Amino acid sequence: MADGTYVIADEPVETDLRHYIVDPNAPLLAAMLCGAWLALPWFVWNAVAMGSPTRRKELALCVATLAGTALAGFVVLELWDREVIASRTTLQLALLGIVAGKLAMAYAISIVQARTFEVYEAHGGAVRPATYVLGAGYWLSGIVVGLSDSPLWKIIVSGGL
Repeated sequence: MADGTYVIADEPVETDLRHYIVDPNAPLLAAMLCGAWLALPWFVWNAVAMGSPTRRKELALCVATLAGTALAGFVVLELWDREVIASRTTLQLALLGIVAGKLAMAYAISIVQARTFEVYEAHGGAVRPATYVLGAGYWLSGIVVGLSDSPLWKIIVSGGL
């Protein structure tokens, strides 16, 4: 700080997209109701729109969630195909573990994003309601999940329900 300016660590940088910022709980709710197909891009969009100083971390968490879900889904399906996982109950529990992991990561991303959002909101930043996006996402989730018959696709894009 050679110029002597005071900087708040979580202070967002003003962007032209600020009119599209939502509370980070909206993408978290999207993860639960609609799926990762909506939640992860929405977290990224919100970070960019907010000018979040932690947007790289948020993006990295979104990529890690996507990659981790794909890897875990591939492993579980491979174990099912090789009959290492022999019972349907065990398969369902393994898939439930993947869902829990996705939801835990969505929660972690929302916590990171909430720090900047709180500073943004405290300084009078406008917040867009997320009701329409959540409603449309919930309605579209069946279509998105049904775009492919691949079980791995369904594991990756599905929600927490």
